[in-house]
Amino acid sequence: MPEISVIMPTLNVAKYIEQCMKSVIDQTLRDIEIIVIDAESTDGTREIIQEYASRDPRIHLILSDKKSYGYQVNMGISLAKGNYIGIVETDDYIEFDMYEVLLENAKACDYEYVKGTAEAFRKISKDIVISSPIKSVEGDRVELKPSEHPELFSTDRFLWLGLYRADFIKNIKLNETPGAAYQDIGFMYQVLTKAQKALYLDKVVYHYRQDNMNASGYNHKAFKYLTDEYRVLLKLEMPQMWQAAVYKKMLEQCLGRFRNMAISGKYWDEYVAEIEILREWLLDAENQDIIKEEIVGDYSWNFLQTWKSGSDDLYRHYAEVYSLKNEKVRKCFQSIGGCSIVIFGAGKYGRFFHTLSENRYPGKVVAYCDNKPELIGTLLQGVEIVAPETAVERYPQTVFVISVYKDVETVYEQLSKLGVCKERIIRYEPEYDNMLLNMKY
Repeated sequence: MPEISVIMPTLNVAKYIEQCMKSVIDQTLRDIEIIVIDAESTDGTREIIQEYASRDPRIHLILSDKKSYGYQVNMGISLAKGNYIGIVETDDYIEFDMYEVLLENAKACDYEYVKGTAEAFRKISKDIVISSPIKSVEGDRVELKPSEHPELFSTDRFLWLGLYRADFIKNIKLNETPGAAYQDIGFMYQVLTKAQKALYLDKVVYHYRQDNMNASGYNHKAFKYLTDEYRVLLKLEMPQMWQAAVYKKMLEQCLGRFRNMAISGKYWDEYVAEIEILREWLLDAENQDIIKEEIVGDYSWNFLQTWKSGSDDLYRHYAEVYSLKNEKVRKCFQSIGGCSIVIFGAGKYGRFFHTLSENRYPGKVVAYCDNKPELIGTLLQGVEIVAPETAVERYPQTVFVISVYKDVETVYEQLSKLGVCKERIIRYEPEYDNMLLNMKY
């Protein structure tokens, strides 16, 4: 009997599957079985897995007769022989010591599950990968009783971040609706409300891909998937504090889908009915005082208040917000034209402007310049940081893009004194919103 069963649902992920498989196969903990459930991939995914399976007897390839993420994971759980079970999504990859670390901690106090943290990442180019941390709780090592913490339903969002005791997880089932979206909502609700003792570690163990445009969040069917999942969940008897947690998460997920719909440039008319169902559920929850501003937060609350006037109005609001953001970026690049770019400012906004540039116009950025002596001579996203004087001398034909939050006028004056004409100085209004990376500018 293996210590751990790793379940890997797959469907048409040939572009990513090798990196994922290698990260699982090369785990420092060798006593694992790897159960890959493939839902009739047609892009070569299955053949790649078969090749790995021919070389590693720990890999078991199972064919699924349904294209359902919930069905695939349930099948994997039912077949698992390990004492503990982990789940890896096959467009992601994991740290090589993930399961050794989680298992050691799980066994120490017989936790029903142990979770680490994740890094959400988006690869723009060889040298540019933007990332952000995903943490369920704050603290280096937090032990708690999940059923007493409904706030976890918003912060602990992903089933794949953990290692679960087999006798615990085998009593939990995902909904088996078609597709690969949001079936983990009901799963996480069951985990959190049933677990008596869990541990959260502040250690990155998982890398969550954000540049796969086939992911569920970008799918036009997202609102349908949400209604399918929440329709089941709302039928359950639950304390009011958990009701509030469920509606809060529903509101947050609707907000994200409206943003995606707005940047797509088209209202998803084919799912009007589902959008209205979600709206009615949330407005009913507000009318019953299940959700309040102090529960969901200012941003989500304002989203809901705007939604009251109608889904079309809410869509237009977000479409206008992103149209304005996109127009600022577009005009900035229009001013740059075909010139190469030196970014003045090696901070957060400078890095993001570089990302925007590389995302649409690869190779335009030739250098950063900055006034901090400790940065001079170092590389940032594959490009050298030089002193402003060096940049002006070395790149006489480039455009200088000012990408700082403060002291913009001071920087402008500094470049002017160094002899850079005003036509070659562009001001980038500070903006940091990864959603812009999905837009045309």
